[in-house]
Amino acid sequence: MKRNKYQNPARLRSLTFLSLVRSGTSASEARRLAHTTTRTVRRHVGSALSRDPRTRRIVAKPADTFRRDVNVLNAEGYMPVTTRSSKQASLASRHLIAISRFLRTGDTAWLKPFIGKSVGGVELLTDPDRLQIMGDADLVKLDALYRNNPGGGREK
Repeated sequence: MKRNKYQNPARLRSLTFLSLVRSGTSASEARRLAHTTTRTVRRHVGSALSRDPRTRRIVAKPADTFRRDVNVLNAEGYMPVTTRSSKQASLASRHLIAISRFLRTGDTAWLKPFIGKSVGGVELLTDPDRLQIMGDADLVKLDALYRNNPGGGREK
């Protein structure tokens, strides 16, 4: 299977670095955890980084427009979607986490923030009955967010 430039492992590690920095991890720790280098990070996500004027430390801008190929869970299963918004990718990720928590606890409160929301034009699945059926059939995989991950989703 031939990878496109958006599925480049170095790019995905750089996006992981960016996510870690946004969550409060220091840049040096984030590089170590993401198994990447400063040069690779600058090449792939440099435009989403800046320096704090007071401390001169590297910080991440609140959002970016890098392309991300993600899987979104809807009524038919995982649907491949391309998004150009870190906020949309984050929404898709939080949705999968909420689904996992719902399936573990049975508490529908986890799904309420996602009712009526969509990512890339695909409405997020929030029907508890449908989710329970999919969960019982082992069709819900938490590691299926990114399309190049063999854990879930359909190939484009």
